[in-house]
Amino acid sequence: MKLIDFENHFYDECFMDTLKKRDTAPYYNPDTEIVTWSEAIKAPFGKLVPLLLEVGEGRLAKMDQVGISTAILSCSPGVEDLDLSESIDVARKTNDALYELTKKYPDRYMGTAILPVGDIQASLDELSRCVNELGFVSWQAHSNFGDTFLDNERYLPILKKAADLGVYVYLHPQLPTDLRVDDLGFPVAGPGLGFTVDTMIAITRMVVKGIFDDIPGLKMVLGHLGEALPFLLKRMDNRMKFLPNPIAKNTHDFSYYFKNNIWVTTSGNMCNEAFACARNVLGLDRILVGSDFPYEDINEMLQFVKDLPLGEADRKKLYYENAEALGIKV
Repeated sequence: MKLIDFENHFYDECFMDTLKKRDTAPYYNPDTEIVTWSEAIKAPFGKLVPLLLEVGEGRLAKMDQVGISTAILSCSPGVEDLDLSESIDVARKTNDALYELTKKYPDRYMGTAILPVGDIQASLDELSRCVNELGFVSWQAHSNFGDTFLDNERYLPILKKAADLGVYVYLHPQLPTDLRVDDLGFPVAGPGLGFTVDTMIAITRMVVKGIFDDIPGLKMVLGHLGEALPFLLKRMDNRMKFLPNPIAKNTHDFSYYFKNNIWVTTSGNMCNEAFACARNVLGLDRILVGSDFPYEDINEMLQFVKDLPLGEADRKKLYYENAEALGIKV
């Protein structure tokens, strides 16, 4: 059975070379094998860097071992925190390198664009190039771009361009910049809690600010089975109906957008109860497979997916039919 992986990460050498040259965050010290994402948050990346850089036969062998037929590759964290000239250069080089991979392995890899969002026109041009010339299927955005969120009106042209081009936007977590977690260490400030909370806030702002009403064709994908929001959707709907909120620009219930604009993936959330909640609240049609490799153990992640109590028809939906409905053709 075909299985499409919506969250499979890689780095090109140009990105690592740039991080090594920098002396302000983000930067990478190859001697200590530590990435400094901010002056407060440092993460050991020694084991991850070789896995991120290896996108040839080694990665394909891992995919074959766990049954992934096609992986949609993305560079994350991306280039948004680099200096503008660096981000423009590294984004283009990374997208070009990814294109070469999709040409070399056309049945195994698809591409996700990264964009230098500090320059909106450069981002629009690069997204158009990535979709129209390189055949990419999405844009990898992040839950924050330093001191701004994706709902900031300066990013609306990129979101509109993605919708016009018919590609989805994968909203990947970024380290939060405004939560009280910096002093709790990277496992908590990042993947354990901070990533989820920051992404929850980012997508909530997009809904409340009316982004999906302004761009009804916008398609978004969230990882980690929806960043805990399926658990909260009923309460969000209830409170937004019960209490007047003149700030809110959304014209539908909060949950409406999870049934019409937003999909979620399994990436990095190996919890049967969380999957059951997402399925019960959103419907199986809104769930896709994501491995989050190499930030998660690919064997454990895909074993979780395989062990889900699904019949053959539902398994087909999860593995590839929902992807096809989203516009991914393999």
